[in-house]
Amino acid sequence: MALSCWHCRWRHAFGINGTTSNGASLSASVGLITQLDNQQYKLALKLPVIAGEHTQITPTLTNGGTIRLLSSQRSDNGFGMDEQDYLLQLKANTSSPTLVFNGLKTGQLLTQLTQKDGQVSTLALYKGHNRLHLTDKISIWTTIKLFVTLGITHILTGIDHLMFVAGLLLFTRDFKTFLKAITCFTLAHSITLSLSALNLVHIPEPPVETGIALSILFLCYELTRPYDKQHPTLSRKFPWIISFSFGLLHGLGFASALKEVGLSQTSIPLALACFNIGVEIGQLIFLSFLIMLLKLCAKVHVFHHKFFQKVPLYTMGIMASFWFIQRAYIMFHVL
Repeated sequence: MALSCWHCRWRHAFGINGTTSNGASLSASVGLITQLDNQQYKLALKLPVIAGEHTQITPTLTNGGTIRLLSSQRSDNGFGMDEQDYLLQLKANTSSPTLVFNGLKTGQLLTQLTQKDGQVSTLALYKGHNRLHLTDKISIWTTIKLFVTLGITHILTGIDHLMFVAGLLLFTRDFKTFLKAITCFTLAHSITLSLSALNLVHIPEPPVETGIALSILFLCYELTRPYDKQHPTLSRKFPWIISFSFGLLHGLGFASALKEVGLSQTSIPLALACFNIGVEIGQLIFLSFLIMLLKLCAKVHVFHHKFFQKVPLYTMGIMASFWFIQRAYIMFHVL
């Protein structure tokens, strides 16, 4: 998943390396290309900085022409994005202008090309496929697949979101109640994802991420409390209230990943719909795996012991507590 700059900040603040085990950056680079006329394009390149390591990608034109650096803004605090603006000047009568992004070794470069007639094309480039043909028409199906994949990747690699969904499954006593709760969660995060991505609602990311950690901690606390059938707590009696309320927070978290791409307003509705579909597909994949795992554990007698039932809850609670303290520290002392 492409992680947001927020994750880069807390990695920097706590001295955690923001790369995978093979050194691959966890954040995607972004290239926004706008056609000015038949021979000129403007390129806005956004390159992630993780734990002080700057992403190095250099654009070149294969069919001649020149690339001039207009401006460069470098992030020197160990996180955020380096931003570079270029002017691309093609040679006259160039039949197939091709823009190559040199240095694209790991991760993805999400590109958006806006033609002078207003047509927008979005494409993901990666190692071995780092060329963008400026005159090619990219099909809508390619864009759909891109953002559905981004949505699936984001939810399946978002441990905090998955923990909340897992806690919601354990929190409900029967499948019918869980279905209502997960439907409310889906509806809630779809609402705030849409409102935030369309810039109708803006809430700073740090308190949102802190609230997400708190939502997991709350579920863990409720799950470890004795269940009183005669006098259930409000959350036990109406779990859909909890799922809907915290779902609003999680939707804002989803939106931060989508807004990183910096899409033009004309392409946001399609990207938003496809990204949300991807999130739901990823959520279903995770739930299917979790339900199968729970059924397998139910057949093993040793897992019926209370100790084994409590271990996952306390593990989730400890991780959520760590995230909450970590994110609250950044919210009050770093940002």
